[in-house]
This record gives sequence, C-alpha cells and structure tokens, in this order.
Amino acid sequence: MTQADTNKRYIIVGGGIAGVSAAEAIHALQPEADITLISEEPNLPYFRMSLTRYLAGEVEREKLTLHNQQWYLQNHITILLGTHVEAIAPELRQVILADSQKLAYDKLILASGAHPNVPPFPGRELKGVQTLRTLEDADLIMEVARKKSRVVCIGGGLLGLEVAGAVARQGAQVTVLEGLDWLLPRQLDAQASAILKKVIENMGIKVIVPAITKAMRGDGKVENVELADGQVLPADLVLISTGVSANLELAKSAGLAVNRGVLVNEHMLTSNPDIFAAGDITEFQGRGYGLWIPAKNQGTIAGQNAAGKEANFLGDPPSTRLKVLGVDVFSIGQFSPSQDGDRLVAESKDGVYQSFLFREGKMIGSIQLGDDSLANKVKAAIEGKKDFSSVLDEKSDVESIIRAL
Repeated sequence: MTQADTNKRYIIVGGGIAGVSAAEAIHALQPEADITLISEEPNLPYFRMSLTRYLAGEVEREKLTLHNQQWYLQNHITILLGTHVEAIAPELRQVILADSQKLAYDKLILASGAHPNVPPFPGRELKGVQTLRTLEDADLIMEVARKKSRVVCIGGGLLGLEVAGAVARQGAQVTVLEGLDWLLPRQLDAQASAILKKVIENMGIKVIVPAITKAMRGDGKVENVELADGQVLPADLVLISTGVSANLELAKSAGLAVNRGVLVNEHMLTSNPDIFAAGDITEFQGRGYGLWIPAKNQGTIAGQNAAGKEANFLGDPPSTRLKVLGVDVFSIGQFSPSQDGDRLVAESKDGVYQSFLFREGKMIGSIQLGDDSLANKVKAAIEGKKDFSSVLDEKSDVESIIRAL
C-alpha cells in the first residue's frame, strides 16, 4: 500500500449500520486513513433494529449505541452528528453541508438510508400520528404508550407487529390493521399467518384483516381512525408502518443512476467511479433489501472496495429468519403455488406450521413458523437445488420431506 493510499480522504454519508460498517472496513485496511462519518441524527450511531426492544423496555437506551465516542477518536474517524448534507458536487469531489461548508473527498460512500412511507390518509398531519425510524421517534411513542393509551398500528408487516407488541408491553390497548388479507403477507401464507394471528390476539392485541384505513380524525390531535367499512376506532396514538423508500435526493442531485434505489454493482459502486453506496439506499440487481444483515454486509464491501480491496456482494438469498413477538419465523423463496405442477406439502401441529413448495422435484420455497430448527437445512436444499423427486408422491407428507433434507 502506498503513502498516497493511506492519505486518501473518505466521506461516509449516513450513520446507520451500513455507514458504520463501511468506516470499520476502511479503517481495518488503512488505519491512518482520513475518514469522516456524517449523520443527520444527533445521537451516536445505534442498533436501529433494536428500537422496538427499547420501546418495549427490554433494552436500555445506552445499550443501543454501536460504538462510544472514544472508539471514533481512537480510530481516527471524525463523526459529524446532527449534520445535514445539502448537496454533492461530484465534478469537484466535494460534499456541501447545510451551513455551506465544503468537505473534499477521494472516495464517497452514500449510506443515507430510507424514510417511512406514509400513505396520503386524510389526517396524517395530526399530532399523535407517528412513524418509528429514529431514537427520537421511539421516545415520543414510549411517552404516550405508557399512559395506557389506545394505539392503532397501521401495517401488519414485520415492523408493524414488533411495534404493536412493544407498545402493548408498555400497557397500551393495541389494534393492528393490515390492508391485505393476512399478516406478514411478504413472509407467510394464509395458514401460517392465521396461526400467528392467534398468538398475537392471545397477547391482548386486536387484529383486523383486511382493514382499509379511510382517515384519521381529530381536532388538532388524533382522536380516532375511520375504516372504509365504517368502523371507527378510538385512538390516542396512530403508528404507521407501511414500508420505506430510499433517500434518493442526494444521489439524484449528483447525477447518479437511480431506480427505486441507487443502482450499484457487486462492488457497491454507483454510476460514478468515486462514489459507492450501501444499505437501504441501494438497489442491486433489481432488488432493495431493507434488512440489517444485508446492509451491514454491503457497508463492509463498499468500504473495502473504496479502500482498494476487491470484494463482491453476491446478493443475500430472499429469506427471513427472526422472532416476531417471540414466535420463530423462517421463510425463504416462493411459498404459494403459481404454476401447473407445483406441489405444496404442509402441516400445522401444536402451534408449529411447516410448508415446502416444490417445482419439477426441486424445493423452491418454505415456511417454518414456531420452530426454525430446520432453517439451515432448508436453505441448503434450495440453494443446492436438491432433487426430492424420489419422495414426492401422493403420500408425501412433512415427515417424509424432513427425513429427506
């Protein structure tokens, strides 16, 4: 490595896991490098995925921090908190801050994440209509939830259900609304979702599916949620969890190629040879990931390539493995038949649901709800294109599939 390499200036825009992982990767390769990490939030970078655990009272605020202030000092990383980047001037290789300060870079990494999608419901501007994306959001929600409030959660996806469980643990009366026919429609089929719905209802959380929100009503502050079928739900707080969209303003202003996200190749390189991108802001091979582990991996790979070490992002498989309100959930690939000849083998027993979908003898998808102990074997079978033809007949059941894994 040359002296010129170690003197390179790196700027990372975004203080999430992708941005911090990029900084870690650059520092590991070039300990004396000039690294600046810029975050709009006033807090040191933290575990965003643990916000619902913090909201539930399971994690203390100080335990959320990824690294303390001393870590950044020791690793020669300048961190600018509460700082907004106004523009990028790629022809000058400069980042322009809101106060007009200009910072020069040799390599730039965009990791500025995403923002919550809020559908254009009438009343969305009322006080008490909230999303969860930042630590400040969590503090505001917690303050209201602890007052034994009536909370309506719009969105029955992963975040929506975790938020619902968290505020319920704080003593709130919670109702979850999902516009599609069942909860977790991107991860579960109808049968698995029905099992999860019972678990959630046994926690004292009311679930309405499908539920089409018409409007939020109130005089300056939200008082109720009106549904399309005429139901009116009293509400002191409305939490909207209906997905996110990449923060593309900077990328567009810099002339980078974008679609739903900033387009990147396997090196996390954008259409500009000096600008990389990682995390929720990106789109790789037509897909945005929006998950912690891919964001961390992308940040590391972006940092390595920016620092001159070739590394490739191959695309994490489309799978989900996590606990949803204490219930193990694993799903991978396709889980509903869509072609003639597709074969679904499924069973529900003692609160555990297992399904396997096959096409031309190969497993193409699976759901494991309530017990994810087979997750690694299932993932290996799908990725390895294992042939199950010998056990797929009219008598095939879940047990025979498990034995063949």
